[in-house]
Amino acid sequence: MSVSIPAFHVSDISRVSGSGEVFIASRQDAASSGNFTIKLSVTFNPAVNDYPTGSVYIKTDMSDGAKTSFESTSIELVNSYGKHNPTVYITGRCKAGSALNQKGLRFWMMLANNKQANAAGTPDVVGFVIHDNLGSRIAYGTGPMKNGDITIDPK
Repeated sequence: MSVSIPAFHVSDISRVSGSGEVFIASRQDAASSGNFTIKLSVTFNPAVNDYPTGSVYIKTDMSDGAKTSFESTSIELVNSYGKHNPTVYITGRCKAGSALNQKGLRFWMMLANNKQANAAGTPDVVGFVIHDNLGSRIAYGTGPMKNGDITIDPK
């Protein structure tokens, strides 16, 4: 059974950027660290550009999923909302950094900017899922960032 992530078509961001690492204890085992890392820089101004631009990079080392890196080849949709903890959803196409044979990889990512860099408070949250063209889940994860920071800048 394939999972369908809804597409959004609205955005009020001009830029989302940052990097960091997420640790999920339940995804750690003898062969997996339970970590995934992200690095991204995405811009979108619908008054100027028809589509978002930028890059998304995800590296995974968790149980129950591919252990490799993924890099965006296109950013197709961005949706964002919120003032006090801006949240953004990004979707697009990606390629795997290893010898995965899956074709038509697509990613979906959610990021919540819960605090300023190096400030006390609620950690930023990152979630992602990657599917192939047949709808098979290749990798996924969601959790609080243990280090790093995400910035979501409004227009």
